[in-house]
Amino acid sequence: MKKILITGTGGFIFSNFIRKAVFEKHPYNFISVDKVTKTSVLNNIYQNKHHTFYFGDVADTHFINTLFEYEKPDIVIHGAAESSVDASLKDPNVFIKSNVLGTQVIVNACVKWNVERLIYVSTDEVYGQLKSESEPSWTENSPLDPRNPYSASKAAGELVVKAASESFGLKYNITRSSNNYGPRQTCDKLIPKTIKSIITNTPIEVYGAGLQIRDWTYVLDNCGAILSILKNGKENETYNISANQEMSNIEIIQKICNRMGKGHNLITNIKDPRGSHDFRYSIDTSKIRSLGWKPEYSLPEGLDLCVNWFQNNLWWFKE
Repeated sequence: MKKILITGTGGFIFSNFIRKAVFEKHPYNFISVDKVTKTSVLNNIYQNKHHTFYFGDVADTHFINTLFEYEKPDIVIHGAAESSVDASLKDPNVFIKSNVLGTQVIVNACVKWNVERLIYVSTDEVYGQLKSESEPSWTENSPLDPRNPYSASKAAGELVVKAASESFGLKYNITRSSNNYGPRQTCDKLIPKTIKSIITNTPIEVYGAGLQIRDWTYVLDNCGAILSILKNGKENETYNISANQEMSNIEIIQKICNRMGKGHNLITNIKDPRGSHDFRYSIDTSKIRSLGWKPEYSLPEGLDLCVNWFQNNLWWFKE
């Protein structure tokens, strides 16, 4: 079986990815890396005979080179990243080190050890924002226009990957996913934060009127799309990933309150700490769907699964 190295498996998306890939018996052996910034991350790690986990920092050249020499992965999925926009506004340097330097270190190792392919996991935030509901969705050829240090660092990572392809022949794919939600997501994100507030009877803080529109994708659908790219992705292509389910933040909050049967009285409008959040994200997914992928979870189904998981795993909120 192919050996795949995944970075960032202590995080939300790739802790779910490992579980899905192993459970569905995809024909890969996995090795993975996470620097475990907080000990609570260890609750995410999924140990299995088909998965070997290493503690380490992707920006540590010696560690990464040693790991590549020892394990000799066939394919690399680079998902490790600092991903909080608010945190990036407070300390952009952390994001440059992890998301740009870390990507360069991974790319260098991929070139040195001649991996078959690198899949770089990016974000739809590299496109910037759409200013109205009538603007067309972004395609993979839309210009990059990042508006904060986080999205700028992810866009820079994309350029590092593409430059290595031109300079050294590195084969790659890039994924740009919309907002993910689901089990094991950290409580600074909208959906788990709202569920936690309802459970603990604390204010649900809404920036402004909560009219910011996002394109919501259940995390296992994103994982399924990456697996499709692993199997059928065309060389050196970029793929948008989304379930194409746009909804404003306030609508998402209200739907969660409806599902939990309470919480509407906790909704509290506050001043946007960033001054102005991006208004709308929306991506065209024709390209990924041409590979045979399609989302399995509607937004109502995904929200039900999400609410049920957090209600049944209250320990998560003690992270």
